[in-house]
Amino acid sequence: MAYSKHIYDTATDKLNSRRMSALSVADYRKEQVYNLFPRLKEIEQSLTSIGVSTAKAVLSGKDAVKELTSLKEKSTALQEEYKALLVKNGYSEDYLEPHFVCDKCSDTGFVELDNKTVTCECYKKLLSDTACEELNKISPLSLSTFDTFKLSYYSETPDKNGNIPYNRMSKIYSFCLDYAMEFSKKSKGIIMKGSTGLGKTHLSLAIANEVIKKGFSVVYVSAPDILSKLEREHFSYEYSREQEIMQSLFDCDLLILDDLGTEFSTQFTSTAIYNLFNTRINAGKPIIINTNLTGAELENAYSQRFVSRVMASCLMLDFIGSDIRSLL
Repeated sequence: MAYSKHIYDTATDKLNSRRMSALSVADYRKEQVYNLFPRLKEIEQSLTSIGVSTAKAVLSGKDAVKELTSLKEKSTALQEEYKALLVKNGYSEDYLEPHFVCDKCSDTGFVELDNKTVTCECYKKLLSDTACEELNKISPLSLSTFDTFKLSYYSETPDKNGNIPYNRMSKIYSFCLDYAMEFSKKSKGIIMKGSTGLGKTHLSLAIANEVIKKGFSVVYVSAPDILSKLEREHFSYEYSREQEIMQSLFDCDLLILDDLGTEFSTQFTSTAIYNLFNTRINAGKPIIINTNLTGAELENAYSQRFVSRVMASCLMLDFIGSDIRSLL
């Protein structure tokens, strides 16, 4: 997909930074090791000289087979001596080589495939992750963890339905923790349903923090905020920006949509929600939905068929208790 210039520039800067860092570390190591073992530097200089001689032999246009064979043998012998010296002195054979994040493209962002230069998968992921980070800038991703979730806020007295909030929420907490620890791109989605102030946002953000630590891309957005932003871009005719946002919501490994059902409902928002959910469900990508609405209220707000499909593809967690924010 086409990203904005800002996304491309930011991702490219990160890629260049990775490459320069790997090269700088390699140069620093060479300087240190060559000072200790000058023979290694001599070998490198000899290999460089052989490379120049090889190029000259090829370009000479003469029968250079014998000369090339001799140069190759010398080069191989020097390379073996170089590796042996490193290992003898306690280093790995590739200690002085740049260690790039991506071995396929050496952190350039591009690889050769079928005689064509194509974008490396690492660069595609970096672009996607950068777009996700832009969406997450206004979210409170760093504010909630499992350690700060207090089960003591939930009553151990049965409610009117005979359910004990503390027991229910203890099970939900354990489930969310296990979900985060075992998360994969094929994990099922979750619907966190219950009244305001019961900890839905806290636990979904705690999941997000753990999933991000595992290297997955996560987008956390408030339904009213993201739908308002999409609608604004759409009716400002900023279609490329609208597409970029939607693509980030489609592509991320985990999407967390908070406060579903509190958005201002229009034909545009209804269509956007349907497209978003439908695309991720068809792709088998997990989504966490937080809502204050009951099942019946969700069906009134959206279509019964659509809600049934979403619920069939997600695990349901019913939060109970009293608004814990009054206890904070």
